Amino acid sequence: MVNSMGTITGSPSVAQVGNATVIAATGSDNSLQFYWQPIGSQGWNPEQVAGPGTTFGSPSVAQVGDSTVIAAQGPDNSLLFYWQPIGSQQWNVEQVAGLGATLSAPSVAQVGDSTVIAAEGPVGSLLFYWQPIGSQQWNPEEVAGPETTYGSVSVAQVGDSTVIAAQGPEHSLAFYWQPIGSQQWNLEQVAGPGTTGYVSVAQAGDSTVIAVSDPDGSLLFYWQPIGSQQWNVEQVAGPRTVVPTSVAQVGDSTVIAAVNSFGGLLFYWQPADSQQWNQEQVAGPDTTFAQPSVAQVGNSTVIAATGSDNSLLFWWQPIGSQQWNREQVS
Repeated sequence: MVNSMGTITGSPSVAQVGNATVIAATGSDNSLQFYWQPIGSQGWNPEQVAGPGTTFGSPSVAQVGDSTVIAAQGPDNSLLFYWQPIGSQQWNVEQVAGLGATLSAPSVAQVGDSTVIAAEGPVGSLLFYWQPIGSQQWNPEEVAGPETTYGSVSVAQVGDSTVIAAQGPEHSLAFYWQPIGSQQWNLEQVAGPGTTGYVSVAQAGDSTVIAVSDPDGSLLFYWQPIGSQQWNVEQVAGPRTVVPTSVAQVGDSTVIAAVNSFGGLLFYWQPADSQQWNQEQVAGPDTTFAQPSVAQVGNSTVIAATGSDNSLLFWWQPIGSQQWNREQVS
């Protein structure tokens, strides 16, 4: 089923919420669009979360407690938060921070019993907001001061900590972590200048993993066992291979979705405890634009991406299969 809500701009975000696959995306009229599909179904259901002129850049979607949550950049670089109880179609909006609060796409996740958002703040600072589940009170923290953070930010829970990966000065890679319940941020430089473009962080097995596309178009992968401060690096793909990237754990593997310089959609996977990367071409040249989003939903790997003419495309593959299935969402 293809809905008629129009095209999108920027990068979509995909996740599992309850028993459904969900996608959040910015519409071409700067509205906030939401699509959901019960696991095992191929019928997409569209909802407009917020009307024209409300949303800019790329939103981020996740499950927090018993709700779907979306963080998005609002008018004049404000930071907005939308939530909807699972099973409801009523969206609630909160302004997390006012004008000029976020200069790039925010990243949202559940950490412990809280919703957390990371975003690039004014003058290249790194800002963090958290809210206990069931509260509507947002608590702000400055993770790093001016001229520390540029463009790409990603937040997740790893072990008993909140972790943030961010592009630092001169395309370096910075990593921040904070034990749950603490307000003390710890900084590690994962990689020096010239190494980092788009950033994506996740937990895979007992490690923190970060995937980045560097300025030369190489795909790099960094991992660190939980409790260690030693980063290990692997080159997944060589120069002029990829542009944006997204990482997740699916089944017993680490997976990465990336777009190459020809607009093709690539997928890399590595079994746990292996350092051997396997590549699959999900879609050929001129099919995929902007940063894809990859996740596990049910027993499948799923990818949401922006297609030609700003369409919204969805690919899925049962775990253990190498056969990709394509759906046009909008």
